[in-house]
Amino acid sequence: MRFKEDHLYIQQTLRGNMNAYGQLIQKHEKYVFTLAMRILKNKEEAEEACQDAFMKAYHSLKTFEGKSKFTTWLYTIVYNEAVGRLRKSKNYTVQLDEVEEMESNSSDYLDGLKSLQLVERKDLIKRGLDAMKPAESAALTLFYLEEQSVKEIEEIMGLTSSHVKILLHRGRKSLLESLQKITNSELIHLL
Repeated sequence: MRFKEDHLYIQQTLRGNMNAYGQLIQKHEKYVFTLAMRILKNKEEAEEACQDAFMKAYHSLKTFEGKSKFTTWLYTIVYNEAVGRLRKSKNYTVQLDEVEEMESNSSDYLDGLKSLQLVERKDLIKRGLDAMKPAESAALTLFYLEEQSVKEIEEIMGLTSSHVKILLHRGRKSLLESLQKITNSELIHLL
C-alpha cells in the first residue's frame, strides 16, 4: 500500500476522519513496535506500549504543531511510554523472539543461501540489540533502522546532542561485544 504524507492524514483526523488515523497507524506501526521492543524486550509489553502510545498521540494530535517531523513527535511518545513501563516493571530480562521467515520465490541454490545468510545476519543483529541496555539499543534503532538524525533523537529521547552521540558510540561498542559473545558461544556449541 502506498501511503500519503503524514500531514494529510493528520488534517483528516482532526476533521473527524478516524480512517485517516487508522492509515497513519498502519504507516508507522512497524517502526513504533520496533522502538518499543528495543526498550522493553518483551513482545506483549511492547504491543501494549504501542497501543497506549497511539492512543496518547491521537488524544494529543491537536497539540502537534508541525515544528518537527510527525515521526519525531510520535517516537517521543512511544519512547516515553516504553521507558515509563520499563521503570514501573523493572523488567530487564532479555527475551528473544522467533525469527521472521523469509519467503524465497527462487529455487536457485545461491539465492537460497543468500536468503539464509540474510536471515541469520538479521537474527544475530536483533539478538545483539536485545542483549544491550535499552537506551543504547533504542538510540541505535532510531539512528540506523529508523534513520532519525541526532537532532531528532535528542527530541525523542529528551537528551542533549552529546549524550545521544555518547549513546550511539557506546551502543556500537556494546553491539560489537554482544555479537562477539553470541558468535563465540555458538561456535563453542558446534564444537
